[in-house]
Amino acid sequence: MLKCSKCGKTLADKDALVHKDPEGNQHIICHDCFKEAMGVDYQTFAFRKENAKQTFFAVLFCLAATIYAFMEKGPLYGGLGIILTILVYIFASKAK
Repeated sequence: MLKCSKCGKTLADKDALVHKDPEGNQHIICHDCFKEAMGVDYQTFAFRKENAKQTFFAVLFCLAATIYAFMEKGPLYGGLGIILTILVYIFASKAK
């Protein structure tokens, strides 16, 4: 069992979160203190973090495909690849 370093609440290992303050010190905190410190609950934060990672890899893949298309098929396919990459970025980053 762990204790939240802000409110003193007893936490199970699976519910404890590690938070880094502005000075760089790490603290074990509960979900409520995380929401207070970050302004958003942990589930939303984790979802946004995962969404950002997936968007990064999707855009990276599209850029690689665009470069390949440009080199193998020419500027027309390269231009279409750039448009596709922009659309993937816009629609993937808008997901809630």
